[in-house]
Amino acid sequence: MSDAWGIDDSANGDLGNGNELHGPKALRDAYEAMKRQNKELQDGLASIQTELRSQKIASVFESLGVPGAASLYQGDPDPEKAKAWIESMQGVFGNGSTQPASSAPASTVTEEQREQLKRMTEAGQQGTPMGNMDAAFAAVGDATDLSSLIAGFQNATRTT
Repeated sequence: MSDAWGIDDSANGDLGNGNELHGPKALRDAYEAMKRQNKELQDGLASIQTELRSQKIASVFESLGVPGAASLYQGDPDPEKAKAWIESMQGVFGNGSTQPASSAPASTVTEEQREQLKRMTEAGQQGTPMGNMDAAFAAVGDATDLSSLIAGFQNATRTT
């Protein structure tokens, strides 16, 4: 639209000054770039702070003797607060001492099995040679190709 002097207002539309509340386009672009950079820096700082907090908590729990509990703790990395938390959670973590069992577990091994184990151990210590079946099974187990496997099975069937 032209005014009384013949100046066309639409000729200045490509300068980026159409909206006077936000300033020129170059300043708006610089402002957006600065906002992105600020956001990246804030994210980086937050991750560094999280890592430092976890390291501080880990050192506090390690000094208190329960390093495994650090992953469960969500409070401040203050040693006094961590110690109070550990004391309140004593029932969950135990008191650190090993208590003997009230009764020994019942043995499921029979006397006959104990005797067999004793004979087998003594035979191994004295160097008693293998029986025919044991040798045949060992040959099958040591087979590296099909022909030696077949020969081992044939030998096992002959000894029975």
